[in-house]
Amino acid sequence: LKEQYDSQVELLEQVGILKEGAIRGIDGNTYPIPTLEQIAMRLFERRETLRTKHDQGFTKLLLVPFGMSLDVLRETFKQFLLKYKRNNPSFDLNTDDPLCTWSGYQGADIGDSPKLVYYPQSFTEEGHGGKTKAQILKEQEDNQDSFPGWTVHLLQPSNLDTQDTDETPIGIASIPREGQGTPQGDLIPRPPLEANKFSNEYLSILQKAQEDKDSPYHGETGLTSEDWIIAFMTHLSETRQPLDNYENNKESISFLTGAFFLSSSAYVPCACWRRAVRRVFLDGGGPRARGEDIGLRFSVMI
Repeated sequence: LKEQYDSQVELLEQVGILKEGAIRGIDGNTYPIPTLEQIAMRLFERRETLRTKHDQGFTKLLLVPFGMSLDVLRETFKQFLLKYKRNNPSFDLNTDDPLCTWSGYQGADIGDSPKLVYYPQSFTEEGHGGKTKAQILKEQEDNQDSFPGWTVHLLQPSNLDTQDTDETPIGIASIPREGQGTPQGDLIPRPPLEANKFSNEYLSILQKAQEDKDSPYHGETGLTSEDWIIAFMTHLSETRQPLDNYENNKESISFLTGAFFLSSSAYVPCACWRRAVRRVFLDGGGPRARGEDIGLRFSVMI
């Protein structure tokens, strides 16, 4: 855990997200990064419920500066890509426009009526059950079980098949195409979440699992754009490969069902690396969109 934690802190410092051990939130507050001791204590407190998730391969630590402005985080991500290219000339990146973002992301998490809501129960403009970033930050203030300004996740790593050898988790597991995934875990075997479902189908799987302790997906959460950006930076730094490189016909574009855009079309965020044009895409699609090359991953939030 310490090795993973130190690596995450180092990355967040290098890219300029973490300054003097903290981030600046959209509300103007300063949010210190959770300490290793706080995370270790949380893992210990939840050890019984997390045992099944660990057995299913959720061992990769991700520290996400949720409270940051998404616009600031996107610009930081762009600068990370350009710096990575300078240090790794063989990385094939469009340096003129490395990050292509749908216009709806601009200012989506800030202002008096943010367009982006988090952790929705449905992808509908009315009755979605989600909350704005400002609302979540306010709730975190009074919640002893949260890390104010941050979310802390466990994901399945890219070296999932060697986790029983005590090897350090590296990178993030890809999203398998339909029929290509491998079940994980012995306590409650977890069938892989494969591509080619509607985003609201994936959301339905998640909701049913919340109420069913025997579900292989119990205790899991959909990712947000903030999560995916940190996951991409981590994955590229550790594996030298871009995340969700779907044009290799093995990986998939990632729906990000931990958030959605309030609009007449109820846009669900998605993200990927497009090898053909050498760029990262932050985009979105309707809840009835599907494709053989679009899937998603869940995380365990601690």
